Amino acid sequence: MSQASWGPVVGVVDSVLDRLDTITDDAVARIRTELADFALVPYDEHREAVREQLRRRLIAFGERRTWDQDDLGEVRALARRRARQAIALDVVIRAYHVGDRELWRHLSAAPGEVQKLLPELASLMLESLQSVTSTLALAHGSETRARDRVQMAVSQRLIDLLNTDARGAEAARLAEYLGFDSARPFVGLAYARKRGESDSAVEPGPHFADGLVIARGGIGAVQVVVIQAHDNSIAQVVESLATAAFRVGIGSGHPGVDGAARSLRQAQLALSATSARNAVSRFDDDWLINCVMSLADLLDDDVYHAAEIADAHPSLRETVAAFAAADMSITQCARTSHLHANTVVYRLGRWRELTGWDPRTFSGLTRSIAACALADSRTIPPTQ
Repeated sequence: MSQASWGPVVGVVDSVLDRLDTITDDAVARIRTELADFALVPYDEHREAVREQLRRRLIAFGERRTWDQDDLGEVRALARRRARQAIALDVVIRAYHVGDRELWRHLSAAPGEVQKLLPELASLMLESLQSVTSTLALAHGSETRARDRVQMAVSQRLIDLLNTDARGAEAARLAEYLGFDSARPFVGLAYARKRGESDSAVEPGPHFADGLVIARGGIGAVQVVVIQAHDNSIAQVVESLATAAFRVGIGSGHPGVDGAARSLRQAQLALSATSARNAVSRFDDDWLINCVMSLADLLDDDVYHAAEIADAHPSLRETVAAFAAADMSITQCARTSHLHANTVVYRLGRWRELTGWDPRTFSGLTRSIAACALADSRTIPPTQ
């Protein structure tokens, strides 16, 4: 086909270029309607990028060619920018498709001789789109990996600062960089493998959903997370960790980086009270046991002796725990444990005979609960 025969396409391209601003507005509106992630991109910046994409596409059509290296350089720059804005690769690619679709609608509607040239025009569009897609993938992937490495380094540095008393302004700057809002509560999580399960024996590690404001790192052998999210999202994270065979300690929510440090410490204390029987511990629910278990190495021998009794007599241990959960009510304990009230009384009395502690008194019950928790935790390695 001679160059002169491409004249009808050149004419249509010039006509479309004259209407480029209107076509750009329509394309941007469609992209932002169909792809909600682009709400993260400022409108003026987004419009300028789409206009440049369509302009380059039209010029290439007018010159009867696919996109050249200069065009693809612009694609690479845009891919890196979108990766930094946390726009997923598939969303970026789909946005190009939306722009091309809008452009094709105008080109294909032109009457006259250009209709005979539409197959070749479509071939040029598809060939260019293949080059664009591969260029987007390479550039976006490279930028994403680099960003993830930076995020990991910043996250670990923030965790290190939160685990010390010398947090200062640096911790606040790092938290802001990661997307945290200092006015909202920070929640700390600490997690470790269950005893007897190596990393190769279970899932390779936890995956956290996109969209969470999160910092991950390690403190010794314990993995920790600081997170800001709705309660339901935090519950989903905890559930995913427990499903992946982790024990999980959960701190309370506190605002500010000092609050984040406090919640992280609470999470580590809560983790020390978890066990094979109780894989998840919330500090605000179990704070008394959490504090006791964090200092287990300082407990007197009578507590360890009671823990051995609890370990040897699981039915007594379960009844003591159920009695505490029933607010020291024999009737309620019997109902929830599916036991006769006399059986509950007998077991509590038997516990008193063996340990010397009366679980029907406040002092005796708190000591007994600590011993039962110690019996559970003795089957797992220390977390610090």
